[in-house]
Amino acid sequence: MDTFSLPSNNNRSRTRIARACDQCNLSRTRCNGKTPCGRCLALNLTCQYDREIKKRGRRSNASKQNLRPLRSVTARGSSEPNDNEDSDTTRPSRSTSVNAMGGSQLRRGLVASQEGDQYDRLQLSPSTLRSPHDERAGLAVVAEPHQTLHSARTDSSSSIAFPFSPRVTASQGILLQYPSCRYPCLETILPGLKGFMSPNEACNLLDIFFTEPGNSLSSSHCPYALTTILRKSSLLHQSRPRSTSPALLATILWCVAQTADRRIYYVPGARERITSHLYSLAMSYLRLRDMDNWHRVAGGWQLEDDCTVNVDGCQSDQARRTFSAGPQPTVDDVLTFTLLAIVISGGVFKADCLKWWNKAVCLVKYLGYHTESGLMDNTGVSNQPLAAIEVHEERRRAFWLVYVLDRHLALSFNRPLDILDAECQVLSPLPEDIWQNLDMISPDAIPRPVYGPPTTISGPGLFEYFLPLMAILGDIIDLRLRRHHPRLPVDDGSSCLDTIRQALAHCETSLGEFAAAAMSPTDPPPGTLTKTQAQLVVAYGAYIIKVLYVLLHGEWDAVSMLEDHGNWIASPSFSECASNSIAAAQSITDILSVDPELSFMPYLFGIYLFHGSFVLLLFAERMPQIGPNESVEQACEVIIRAHEVSIVTLSTDFQKTFRKAFRSILYSVRRPDSVDPEFPVLRKEVLSMYRWTMGYRGLCL
Repeated sequence: MDTFSLPSNNNRSRTRIARACDQCNLSRTRCNGKTPCGRCLALNLTCQYDREIKKRGRRSNASKQNLRPLRSVTARGSSEPNDNEDSDTTRPSRSTSVNAMGGSQLRRGLVASQEGDQYDRLQLSPSTLRSPHDERAGLAVVAEPHQTLHSARTDSSSSIAFPFSPRVTASQGILLQYPSCRYPCLETILPGLKGFMSPNEACNLLDIFFTEPGNSLSSSHCPYALTTILRKSSLLHQSRPRSTSPALLATILWCVAQTADRRIYYVPGARERITSHLYSLAMSYLRLRDMDNWHRVAGGWQLEDDCTVNVDGCQSDQARRTFSAGPQPTVDDVLTFTLLAIVISGGVFKADCLKWWNKAVCLVKYLGYHTESGLMDNTGVSNQPLAAIEVHEERRRAFWLVYVLDRHLALSFNRPLDILDAECQVLSPLPEDIWQNLDMISPDAIPRPVYGPPTTISGPGLFEYFLPLMAILGDIIDLRLRRHHPRLPVDDGSSCLDTIRQALAHCETSLGEFAAAAMSPTDPPPGTLTKTQAQLVVAYGAYIIKVLYVLLHGEWDAVSMLEDHGNWIASPSFSECASNSIAAAQSITDILSVDPELSFMPYLFGIYLFHGSFVLLLFAERMPQIGPNESVEQACEVIIRAHEVSIVTLSTDFQKTFRKAFRSILYSVRRPDSVDPEFPVLRKEVLSMYRWTMGYRGLCL
């Protein structure tokens, strides 16, 4: 090994090593070449030397001769037919498949015949081990001979040797290459992570994804993982894991990496680099699964990319390939689109989530997940095999997750509902503890579900406490849109108002009954429920119910409320709204006592904290005219503190903006002599960023 000495202030020689470890090479830092190296040892990173040593210059003729037999094996393997299976109802054992790679390489791997190829015979070229996202990330992923041999084989039980079907699984030999991979379900995407993220770190992200939410920042829960649609024991099974689409697996890792609190993300720029790579990997896998990238023609399907022409007048040499079968979307694709919409809607560019949200809604309706024609005969699920129960419940929970997010995003973005209650004929989801332990529960013990969303709170799961609240929120949104219809005459809506008020009262009663049963000083909590979980559900549920009362009776737009052109303050609705706003502020104190960091549901909670504060903002604005009020000031301080804690837990720009407006109003009340005359104008300008009058888009800037 060649060495040389560098001059230094402390007269110590610095030896140049021949090869840096993968982590140091990725971050462009000096490595001492040991195993483990000093930097990885200090940062508790996985130190590996898996990166292939590349030699400069042209490839030798000998290496080219060694690759010729591999190409012939690939040609023979690509001619083997595959039998299609229903990816939603079967679960074959793990079998051999190909390595899935990026967009441009996937395109070259499509093989079309003169008579029109079958979609299920699309093969992936084993030479496509370097993908576009690898190049953008500065990676060097190179094909190895043993990987290419495994890539050339297909299994007749697979749907297709391609990342279209979620039932495609990877070669069992891949685990020998990645001994640190604890979960075989990740085998299909490990080649795309090679040289960038260790298998052990990918497994850690999966662990975080399935971690239940807690009441402390020390917990590793992902705020974007609202609930577990897939069973943890099924996906992470050691011998027969649930076969999952690579696009969904990559999206799960990307989702968790946004907020994962681990050492590898402490390096400046590391989180952005990792999330960018995982997003590119997910897009590469998702490209050919997305139905929007295909269109039907006479005799089959064509890719949209094949139908483009050169607008500069030059003749295109791209052939239009027609496939007799097109994409076959599954519940995995619904979850992929939904996760993308959740994460992007919680970021800075919220409007970008609408693309993925519209895909999720359209796919749910295309697949018919909003109805259950197969379960309309009222037969219990105990008459079905366990595998069928799991498949149906996955679809059911995926639909209800989209249903919940539809109501939540409709409030956040001031838009109508995409999924109407009139078109929903779906059974209610199973309780969370039964769903996660489905394989250990007798089919006779599974409760018989009912049609439609529940409207009472019954447990700590998202579908047990938040789904009922969102069902009522959907009714409130529908009533508000009816009131603002420009042509259809609408009565005072008292009957609808009374119905929604009764539903809220019934939901509030069920919350009290749940609290009494779960937090009894003598009886233990039922099932796997803990008293901490019960306290969180009761505190958050009580607050959101009060906010729903405010939305039912009050104005949704802060600027319109402050201007009060319609004399709303003098109406009976204002007193209803005011009393519930004060009660909501008191509930905030209860929430902060059990969850000081507001880490139980940070993604969902922000918009309800936002709307529950509008009336208090009005009280604070009017205090210079009506005189100081200590209780109002204390309530405003609690709201400001809650916004500040929320910003620390999961930073959002709209909460920063609202906190600034709230603080400026309190400052002007307490120090009227030192207030700048331009403060009211600036405050109105700040609040005008997010409007909830008809035609505006709320948080969707």
